[in-house]
Amino acid sequence: MTVAHRPVAALLAASTALAAAGCGRSASPEAAPPVSPPPPAGSVGGDTGTVWTSGLNDHGQLGRDREGIDLKLAPVTGVGGQGRLDRVRAVAGGGRHSLAVLDSGKVVAWGANDRGQLGDGTHRDTRVPVPVRAPDGRPGELADVVAISANNDFSMALRRDGTVVTWGEGSSGQRGTGKRTSPRVPTTVKAPNGRRPLTGVTAISADGHTELVLRANGQVLAWGANDYGMVGDGTRRDRALPVPVRGLDGAGRLNGVTRIAIGGQHGLALLRDGRVASWGHNDLGQLGDGSRRDRLVPALVSGVDGRGALGGVTGVSAAEKHNYALREDGTVVAWGNNTAGQLGDRTVKLRTSPVAVAGGHGPRLRGVAQVFAGEAYGAAILTDGTPLTWGAGGSGQLGSGTRVPRSRPGTLVMAQGAAPDEALSAGAGERHLIVLMSPSGS
Repeated sequence: MTVAHRPVAALLAASTALAAAGCGRSASPEAAPPVSPPPPAGSVGGDTGTVWTSGLNDHGQLGRDREGIDLKLAPVTGVGGQGRLDRVRAVAGGGRHSLAVLDSGKVVAWGANDRGQLGDGTHRDTRVPVPVRAPDGRPGELADVVAISANNDFSMALRRDGTVVTWGEGSSGQRGTGKRTSPRVPTTVKAPNGRRPLTGVTAISADGHTELVLRANGQVLAWGANDYGMVGDGTRRDRALPVPVRGLDGAGRLNGVTRIAIGGQHGLALLRDGRVASWGHNDLGQLGDGSRRDRLVPALVSGVDGRGALGGVTGVSAAEKHNYALREDGTVVAWGNNTAGQLGDRTVKLRTSPVAVAGGHGPRLRGVAQVFAGEAYGAAILTDGTPLTWGAGGSGQLGSGTRVPRSRPGTLVMAQGAAPDEALSAGAGERHLIVLMSPSGS
């Protein structure tokens, strides 16, 4: 696991090592070496690729003209409506919109825009990617971006200088400016004192109502809606400016964090020692502590099947009611709601403690390099670049060629009927999937 004190550019440009393992086109699971820690979700990598999408396209979030549902992966239209969207370094999916970071460091967006979540200064939906404007009314376009995150009707970007930019819905203070307004153009998140921009940020995670950032000193800040304690400050008061997340069981401030994730109403933090802390709403076991009681401050996630504390984790991903943790041996555990098989354990049984995500031909999925949580579904990329999905499929978000849900990981299908060759990263929207494909694999 990379430590949180590395410079922001180095931390966010870290890419996963490609090694033979898992249930794709690779060696046996027993021969699999340890998997390198994944880069933070939505962060730029060293390679560029082409963007493909599947799922619901009612607001243009798939980036092409065809309305309705696409069951297979197809390419996104390029900026200006020409060709394909390529030379992309990162992708992210919101409720009904999508984002991508170009190799220039600029951001483009497409899909629904009724809340200004595309950041182009309008409220017009678009099926063609458009540039996000520079923050705070400055001329030009948003640039020097090293990570993006989106959820619901909200978008967020991390810039190379460690500042954070937000756009879209702001009624709960989620824009982080000290106000509960929703300007049509992006705005810069302010420091806790509200007098200057927030700096020193190395990773971001957007829920759309409550937002998280990780700072270079290993501390976590949060702001926005706080009905269930998802800000993690020991209260239920909404916050329009960032505040520190409390430490384990409420002691001091949360420290030594290397990765963050936030779902619908709960947060996750990966600690330097490989354990995971959670806080917020817990109606369906999404805190993973063996209970269904909310918590206003962080506490440790239980171990597999409730034994001890979960450890050996290198990455986390959160959705509204379920979560994934990638472990250093390349396996994945999951917990929370499971009505559509989104935990991938071959059941639809709710789990209040972590359980192993199953493999295609074994009890555990192995050789996983990255994992992503969407609403009631999940996606993973293996170390050889094979993408897999599981969970709800009614809107085509699994990219499997059907609308049938599945309770264990399965393969995807591209528009021409072939299986994807090599995926670089992915973004899990509410009911649409975004896959960043290697140019050779698309």
